[in-house]
Amino acid sequence: MTSGLEQSLTSLIEAIPLELFAFIASFIEEVIAPIPSAGVLVLTGSFAAVQGRTVLELIPLVVIAAAGKALGAIIVYFFADKISHFVFRSFGKWFKVSSEEVSELGKRITGTPRDYLILTACRALPIIPSSAMSVGCGVLKIPFRLFMITTVIGTIVRDSVFIYAGYTGADFLKRLTEHSVSIESYVQLGIVSAVILVFIYIYVRRSRKAKDEHPSI
Repeated sequence: MTSGLEQSLTSLIEAIPLELFAFIASFIEEVIAPIPSAGVLVLTGSFAAVQGRTVLELIPLVVIAAAGKALGAIIVYFFADKISHFVFRSFGKWFKVSSEEVSELGKRITGTPRDYLILTACRALPIIPSSAMSVGCGVLKIPFRLFMITTVIGTIVRDSVFIYAGYTGADFLKRLTEHSVSIESYVQLGIVSAVILVFIYIYVRRSRKAKDEHPSI
């Protein structure tokens, strides 16, 4: 985090209860993403240590922070679902891609144990941007139950690591959280590249299908 942002967060965390800070900051980070979640949660853990809280007293903080992020994720999920219709209706014809075709890809994720495991792991990994996961699930129309359960469980695991890192001041965990911010940027670039590749795949598949149905004479 930049020094200015860190000072602003420190001022906020000193002005309101720690639980409220964890909820609000996690919600904003998921919906608008102006601040790194690692920095917010590490700071939360650090202040918990300063306040003399025990390790068990970190559990409510983790749950509250996860609730804030889950609420933000729900908003992003439904927004991405709705906006995708407009985007594909307006620009999909340029790529010969429709919203229905993208939804077909999402239907392959039906809620099997493997789906739950993969999505939960993606949510839990610090290097994978949470907001990007929410957008992707909304666009692909992943079943809401699957989305919600994996978001809550994965976020609790992820937040536990960050808050505990701030609480203990462990060098290894702090280095992990510091590097996760920069790694997230590369992962976001990878996600954008993957989306482009999906569009290309659908376009090529559709073009081949049209060619097979109307072969040139």
